[in-house]
Amino acid sequence: MSQQALHLMLPADAGWLAAERPENPLVTTVLLRVQGLTAARLREFLHVYWGAWERFRFRPEPYAGYWRWQESADFDVRQHLDIVLDRFTAPQQQPWINTVISQPLPIYRPLWKFWLAPNAVGGGLLLIRIHHCYADSASLAQLLEQLFTASPQQHPVLYGAAHPADLERWLQCAKNWLSERVFGAESPPPENAESPPPETDAVQTAAAAGQLPGTFSSSAATALELAGQLGSYLAQPDDSPSNLSRPLTGQRQCCWSAAIPDARLQAAAQTLGVSSRDVLAACITAALQAQLGLSPQALEQAQINLLLPVDVRSQLPASLRPALSEPGNGSGSERLLLPIDGDSFVERVYRIKQEVRRLRDSLQPLLTWGLTACSGFLPEMIKQTPLWPFAARPSAALASFDGAGVVRYLAGCRVDELVAWSPQVADAGVSVTACRYAGQLRLTVVADHSANLDVQRFQSDCMVALTQALASQLDN
Repeated sequence: MSQQALHLMLPADAGWLAAERPENPLVTTVLLRVQGLTAARLREFLHVYWGAWERFRFRPEPYAGYWRWQESADFDVRQHLDIVLDRFTAPQQQPWINTVISQPLPIYRPLWKFWLAPNAVGGGLLLIRIHHCYADSASLAQLLEQLFTASPQQHPVLYGAAHPADLERWLQCAKNWLSERVFGAESPPPENAESPPPETDAVQTAAAAGQLPGTFSSSAATALELAGQLGSYLAQPDDSPSNLSRPLTGQRQCCWSAAIPDARLQAAAQTLGVSSRDVLAACITAALQAQLGLSPQALEQAQINLLLPVDVRSQLPASLRPALSEPGNGSGSERLLLPIDGDSFVERVYRIKQEVRRLRDSLQPLLTWGLTACSGFLPEMIKQTPLWPFAARPSAALASFDGAGVVRYLAGCRVDELVAWSPQVADAGVSVTACRYAGQLRLTVVADHSANLDVQRFQSDCMVALTQALASQLDN
């Protein structure tokens, strides 16, 4: 039977299954507040539109030490939709979501599910949970944008996709791309080139490479750079011990903030000459200072990193790049050292800017994407290594989920709010997601119970730091 007939998963998708563990399922959660959405309307919408993506009819299944997509023989969208008729008040909504996100998805069905609470106070709540192997945050946000419409009378126009998974072609394209990056498009390495003796160090190797013909010299330099960055990445130490470094249990607690205009954040970042992500990282740093459980003396010596997901699609060749209009994975990550001992917002944001500048030429995002893609092919002994394929455990993570810039409609019903919780990749103690929708920004927080973190207070501290930073920039 051919690989296509077996539906073997692409490595960029299978890697997320190999990287997860029972206490840390890599599942993305999205919450929509939708006015007037009924169970009957949602069932019909899922059947016609959501089911048009063939991938959602398949479930991941282990196969010969790897993973494949297995079509669900009895697929029915009704099995993936729970209707909750409780009239959740505002204080009751967060505990309900905490309960849902702590439940594992059934492995005998496709790994996604919807919950609808149409009677919730403030507007119906639609909760979506989907495993990372189906789509990363960028892909999922684009998929939702295809399902949204500009008016209640419209229907989605461009939606759905076939489910090709040509593993053999993907591997050949990956091999060619890596060869081109290292050896150049037209000049493979000489077959009779002698390898340096084992005792030759990196400096001697680089000097020897400089004496080779031009193309091979460049290839050797590229290979050395890749090897050096890979070695540096894998040698990274874990963060300093704190409340956020305790082993995960799989029981989650989450919250989300009130909305602020995203334009204010963008304007403040522009005034400071930094990115909006730098501003948010500085605010998270301020909130972490009070939550790590470290003394002032320990804070001065602490090494606290923030994991930042990075979309690497633009760095990949078209043959390996998953289209944003289709479910898929095209994200890596990088670690940002936080100025946890910083005394002011200005100090923190500019130290973060310098650290970001240092990472500008880093290959970390591509390396983590590649290592994740390789995970499915590795022996179980390596797969079960803690944190593989991530080199070290960060204390926190900051992701983004960018929805539509204006109000949209789902199944003819107005979507008033959109927030998302990204998975705690690399066992990050706490994960923050910056969610943008209709010109508004909200921060969401999710943490494991083992961190003993008051997520509501942590989120409040982040927003207070952000509000103060925005106010100070407006005053200037």
